[in-house]
Amino acid sequence: WGFYITIIFAFIYLVNYHIAGSGKLQYAEYDEEIQIANAAKEARLKNDANYVTEANVVRLSEAGDLAQGKDIFTKFCVACHGNNGQGNVGPNLTDKFWIHDGGIKNVFATITNGVPAKGMISWKSQLSPKQIQLVGSYILSLEGSNPPGAKEPQGTEWQEAVSADSTSGKADSTSAVVDSTAKKI
Repeated sequence: WGFYITIIFAFIYLVNYHIAGSGKLQYAEYDEEIQIANAAKEARLKNDANYVTEANVVRLSEAGDLAQGKDIFTKFCVACHGNNGQGNVGPNLTDKFWIHDGGIKNVFATITNGVPAKGMISWKSQLSPKQIQLVGSYILSLEGSNPPGAKEPQGTEWQEAVSADSTSGKADSTSAVVDSTAKKI
């Protein structure tokens, strides 16, 4: 009787899952569970304060954040950009001129992806996105500090455009560059 019951079960299973399609096969169940897990992960990340991407990064200006950014800068960036951002092997970070565009979104992208053609490595494997936001904000705070021995301006002048929402006090990093006569010699 057990043999005949398995034949009947197999026939019902075949019709239900493979012919009628009313039951979910293992692959369909797996794909559904993966989609649910990915949606839950995205929701968890969006609610996390450390979830920073190129699309949602904002410039930080609180003293504690800038102090953390300075610590990261001192540890990783001083060798190429100098202890005051005046430039060494890397460019001067204290003026309004940027080789790869200024603003927090562009600086975040440059630090994250690096500029291998110019010798700057990608920092995304050594620094978290939050740390990159902190050091990027610190770098932007150096503008106008005029340290002694600063390198000549390189690139084009960058001007932040104030967003339409002036109540937020945040600037838009997608503004256009202004042509400059100061070029790399």
